Amino acid sequence: MKRVLLVNTSGDVAARRLQDRTDLQLSVITSPNYRGFYREDTDVTYVDNVEDLTQVRLAALEIRRRNAFEHVVSPSEYSLQAAGYVRSYFGIPGVGYETANAFSNKYVMKQRLHAAGLPVARFRLLGSFDDAAEAARELGWPVVVKPALGGGSEDIFAVHSAEHLAELATSERTLSLRTSPYPMIAEEFVDIATEYHCDGMVVDGEVRFASVAKYFTPLLQAVGDLVGSYTVPVDDPVAKEIRDLHDAAVAALGLTGGVTHLEVFQTSTGFLIGEVSCRPGGGGIADLVAHHHGIDPWHVLIETALGESPAVEARTMDGCSAVYFLPRPQGTIVELSTEAELRALPGVTHVEIRARIGELETGAMHSATQTGFVLLNAPTETEVAEHVAALTRAYRIRTV
Repeated sequence: MKRVLLVNTSGDVAARRLQDRTDLQLSVITSPNYRGFYREDTDVTYVDNVEDLTQVRLAALEIRRRNAFEHVVSPSEYSLQAAGYVRSYFGIPGVGYETANAFSNKYVMKQRLHAAGLPVARFRLLGSFDDAAEAARELGWPVVVKPALGGGSEDIFAVHSAEHLAELATSERTLSLRTSPYPMIAEEFVDIATEYHCDGMVVDGEVRFASVAKYFTPLLQAVGDLVGSYTVPVDDPVAKEIRDLHDAAVAALGLTGGVTHLEVFQTSTGFLIGEVSCRPGGGGIADLVAHHHGIDPWHVLIETALGESPAVEARTMDGCSAVYFLPRPQGTIVELSTEAELRALPGVTHVEIRARIGELETGAMHSATQTGFVLLNAPTETEVAEHVAALTRAYRIRTV
């Protein structure tokens, strides 16, 4: 029986699958927000914040007294660093802290990618939000200011001038960023024509699979509106170029086993790597990969973390597949489409609605704010667009 530690926040799929396996002795470190992911008989230790490495280390030390875990699984963006730290601290094989930091700390990530000769936007580390003015004098206005750690397009601001910076420096909108316990970075503002994502699988130090998809609209332009993506044919020259960037990024950051999610911007001067993580894409992207290619990123993530060598054999569908993130406005939901209504639409192959009438949303909008997702399939890119338009017209949500 394998002894396993799961360090987790929002990775509900991995939590469920690991609890369903009878060949594991499983212990979990998570925060109380995710209590509902676990059964009463699961060994769960709660910490205030999974991103607090000291809290996680002390919890792991206590767990080892009853479960001398030999493997660590980290399925969510916010648990990558802590899991890497635990592996390095206890000498456990897998993604150690240095690699986990490179895949989650955007400043370190861009340093490594730039040193490897890969294209990234120019960037600077900030000591405080006000330091963006000095960075802009070097990079040029506007600049993008964001936390070095985090996900879901949260706390990212385009700052257009010194006057705009002064306005934002006291704004409630930037309070979370300005008081964040993480470093901040400034990047040059780039004009994004198209945004892609590439989702890969790495086994025994080799990239065994990588799939490219194109977002309907660049993510930061789409927050709160139409968010989703569709697969790019394997033989498309753009897909080949992005897969090459993906493989080079994996090598530069040192991943030898696991899954990846890479964001790539197409600009007037060529492709730029936005960022890359070593966990499945969120919001239904992992489901898109599994649906279109017959390979489940969650399966590969878990098996590689457990020291197993999963078979990676793609069975790519004809045509294009798309994932559509169902928009979720702020407020209390008083009306919402049903899964049955959406499944009846052209091209729809799967619907998953996670929100319910009566639920309240008050948090900031970001790319992962949604009620669920829909998977579509169509012979051509044009027909995907037609199906997406039909879905947009049919989807009902009303909040107060």
